Amino acid sequence: MSSIIPFAMSIARPDDHGKQYLLTEHLEGVRNKARSFFTTDIDPTVKKLIEFAAISHDIGKANFEWQRYIKGESRRGPNHSHYGAIFFSYLSYHFLKESNVWNERYQMTWLFLTRDIADHHGVLKGYAKNEEIDTGSFEKMDMLGIERWIYSLYPEIESMNISINEEDINLWQDGEYMDILDEVFESIYDDLRQHEKNVDEMMAVLQQWRFFTSIFIAADRFDIQEATDRRIKKSDWNKIGDRINLFCLQGKEHPLASIRSNAQKSIIKQWNAEKNSSYYVLEMPTGYGKTITALKLASEIAKEKGFSKIIYIAPYLSILEQNADVIEKITGFTPLQFHSMAILKNRGRIDNEHLLDENEKTDEMSDIHVQAWANPIICTSLVQWMKAIFPSRAQETLRRIFLQDAIVVIDEPQIIDAAVWNLFLKGTNAMSKLYHQVTIFCSATMPPFHHGLNEEPKRLTVSSKGSLNRYKLKLIEPIDAAECAEKLSRLREPSGAAILNTIHDAIDVYQQLDQQKDTNTFLVHGLMVPIHKSIQIKQIFNALNSQRKKEHSQRILVISTQVIEAGADLSFHYMYRALPILPSLIQAAGRVNRHGEKDMGIIETGKLMRNDQDTRFIYAHHLRRISDDLLFQKDIWLEEETGNLIKQFYQNMFHENNYQSVLQDIKKAMEGNWEALSRHEVFGGNEYHRLPVFIPFKWEEYEPFISEDLKQLMEEFGASSPEDIYSIFKEKKMLNRPYGEKKRFNILFHQFVLNIPAKKALKIVSKEDFLTDRIPILKDDGVYSPEKGLAFMEDEIDHHFI
Repeated sequence: MSSIIPFAMSIARPDDHGKQYLLTEHLEGVRNKARSFFTTDIDPTVKKLIEFAAISHDIGKANFEWQRYIKGESRRGPNHSHYGAIFFSYLSYHFLKESNVWNERYQMTWLFLTRDIADHHGVLKGYAKNEEIDTGSFEKMDMLGIERWIYSLYPEIESMNISINEEDINLWQDGEYMDILDEVFESIYDDLRQHEKNVDEMMAVLQQWRFFTSIFIAADRFDIQEATDRRIKKSDWNKIGDRINLFCLQGKEHPLASIRSNAQKSIIKQWNAEKNSSYYVLEMPTGYGKTITALKLASEIAKEKGFSKIIYIAPYLSILEQNADVIEKITGFTPLQFHSMAILKNRGRIDNEHLLDENEKTDEMSDIHVQAWANPIICTSLVQWMKAIFPSRAQETLRRIFLQDAIVVIDEPQIIDAAVWNLFLKGTNAMSKLYHQVTIFCSATMPPFHHGLNEEPKRLTVSSKGSLNRYKLKLIEPIDAAECAEKLSRLREPSGAAILNTIHDAIDVYQQLDQQKDTNTFLVHGLMVPIHKSIQIKQIFNALNSQRKKEHSQRILVISTQVIEAGADLSFHYMYRALPILPSLIQAAGRVNRHGEKDMGIIETGKLMRNDQDTRFIYAHHLRRISDDLLFQKDIWLEEETGNLIKQFYQNMFHENNYQSVLQDIKKAMEGNWEALSRHEVFGGNEYHRLPVFIPFKWEEYEPFISEDLKQLMEEFGASSPEDIYSIFKEKKMLNRPYGEKKRFNILFHQFVLNIPAKKALKIVSKEDFLTDRIPILKDDGVYSPEKGLAFMEDEIDHHFI
């Protein structure tokens, strides 16, 4: 056909200032980049298949209709990913057949890589979907030019007499391919039935697949935008150790300084006796310097075993951002924060020794560095780590490419939904072996590991028993919101808090407080926009810190939902915790007399009643029952007793339900349904339908509590008000800005976005506004308060909502 573009002249992407990006150069570049990621333990034939995937993935761009599209001569081109998948399946099948190695071992890899090519710009699917790959019009491509090019790269293909022309590939895609798929599927399913693999073996195969996926995807992306993996050298670990020691010395005036010092020494001594484990549990009471001790432990392991990276993982963004700052102060390295609201500090900065010239590196370059986790220290969330283990999109596999030789620190993992706990552990176990990692679980309240890990973690334990009882836990009679507010209003302690089970309860108690001039009162809950919630927590921290330093004499009262329950470095003299389940109660207790400000802090708990109903209906009934059976054995518990209490809770919980049914999804993924794994979330599914609304929260009076990163973003986009930010969002020209710039704006924009239960959202913003703007702006000033957040009536939000 006269329209066919010579393959040698086909381009991979638009020209840039006169520079042409030839398709042949891109495909060969991806192949060469893939080779750079090969490890010695990858089978040579598998390496060849990955190379074939590299040179095949974009072959469909040679279609003359796609060439017209990329040159702006048409609005749409053909699906080049499916062309690449068909081409790869043809080429690699015949290569394996002629090499006499068309067997189950390589058939699986053939299926895996065919699927990955089809998905390399979108959602990752299981290989069972290979039957749905679209056929292509190979007669619209210079197949003779492609054949000559393939033969020049791989003379063995030519010597095997593997022809590459539209006639043979059309015959392949129109019939032979489907027949072979059927044969391979049947063989795999028969093997799975006859040789029942255990879940660890299947998980290892699946994680190996995603290892290959990450090589292929990273090679494709890095050929366009390079990312250099920075590592911590052995000499750096020595410096980090010195900095940790110095940091601890600077805190010697802290009330718990000696206890923390002894705890750290005890942990390192215990590790010295258990150096050869892949997993450790760091069990320390809250406030004992768990983060610092974890870093100290990581540095000792790294020096001994040759590790060169830290991945710190936390459940909530409040914990993550707080500890990222601590990690930077302690180590001297700027962590790369990777989570939904991350703002890169000094975005040209890689680490303390390596700076990027903004004139030489593009925003996209910076972004690929972030997505590939190419930094010595990564701080990320449990949500993002779960996506690293079970990626749902091709781009998410980038974060796996530099995971080798890392120490993984998982903070407060017990917050993970029990239903996926064992699946999370199975994935972590396979990742640890595949990437040579050591994992440190940090919590005083850990569920059992034996259903998920095939190696029991070594427990490094510091008990509060016999050293310091900072609080006592007291059970009280049921009260309602009015009685709770009265209790707090009469409180004479310098600081107090109430953690309630629902937003409705928190607002109810707050509104009924007797507001006193000598009391600074705060409210925090989940219906506050991120910037507002962050401001509230920073104000609370500063107020408590100033009070501790005797800079003011005002009492402090905080009313909150579970937002401040885990990880927040806040300490109150008194707390009321509406009766939850035991793990939540013990976590909340960790915010009481945390720094030993007084001889004995008090946390009281009991049922909070609303309309004669116990508000802890938000927790599963059987977990409430297990908690009550243990908790109500007596009226008062000391801190030193709570460790055994929580261990007994988890023993009873997993005795009743071992939560292994989720492991069936590993087999489903092995049978070709990858989505059975990638659909899982660490906090379970969200059963409430929500709609996003932009809230023009006025930040001006809170400027001292806004991060410098956020201020820099406002300055970058010339925004002096939330309305300015929304105007930029509405501008169509934002769509044409560089990717990195759009992503930074998206971070700024979503500081003001609240996902609201649909019933309420449609009362404050019209359906038409949602259809027009996708994320509409709230125009009614009376709906959102800087004091209370989103206002709502009891019937506007599901009573379970927290």
